[in-house]
Amino acid sequence: MPEGPTIKFFAQKLQKFVGKKVTEASGYGEMDKSKIEVLKLENIETFGKNLIFVFKDFFVTAHFGLFGSMLINERKQVNASFALHFADEEINFYVTRTKLYEGKPRDIFNFKTDILKPEFDQELVLKTLQNTFSNKEIGDVLMDQSIFTGVGNIIRVEVLYRSKIHPESIVEKIPVKKLKELIEICALYGEEFLNQMATNTVKSDALIYGKKICPIHKTDLEIYILGKVKRKTYCCEICQKLYK
Repeated sequence: MPEGPTIKFFAQKLQKFVGKKVTEASGYGEMDKSKIEVLKLENIETFGKNLIFVFKDFFVTAHFGLFGSMLINERKQVNASFALHFADEEINFYVTRTKLYEGKPRDIFNFKTDILKPEFDQELVLKTLQNTFSNKEIGDVLMDQSIFTGVGNIIRVEVLYRSKIHPESIVEKIPVKKLKELIEICALYGEEFLNQMATNTVKSDALIYGKKICPIHKTDLEIYILGKVKRKTYCCEICQKLYK
């Protein structure tokens, strides 16, 4: 599943379409596309794992889920779930969910939870962790898009390793200093991930995601399917402390 930095990288690639007029919107998706045609694309933004096409009075989100993909000026042999056509170019989405909202993205979404936004509010996230998720496992909470918007499994694994916290740790048992460190690392690693997208080195540069050996202790990593999210988790039992 694409993570927040992946979606932001897509948005950067699509900036050349901003200011251009959409001549047609198509695709088999259920969303009504008639409102989009013959309108100027005002902006392309992101919110977590959502790619956002902004028009004058409304916007459309595209969510890739587990298997979604995007092509610019190319087509697959199967029909696109959503496509935006311009005078001489097009953007095609496959297995992608779209939704139309009235207003502006900031009217709907809380940018203070998005790890890649300048508005990312680390104090707000800390208070939400303490008040709402205190009895949850941190490995699960990191995947909750209502508080860590844009975090996917790679970011989850890397952030937990870099902050030296075991994924099964209970939030209320983790020292406040460590929680603050984890939140800060989420934002820092999100930007690192985004920069690595340009060179396609996200997985090769990861410290433990997809790896077998801890880079510090040179011991075997434990590989689990943990928590309610049921995603593959890489963990060093020496580096990462269990708070429980």
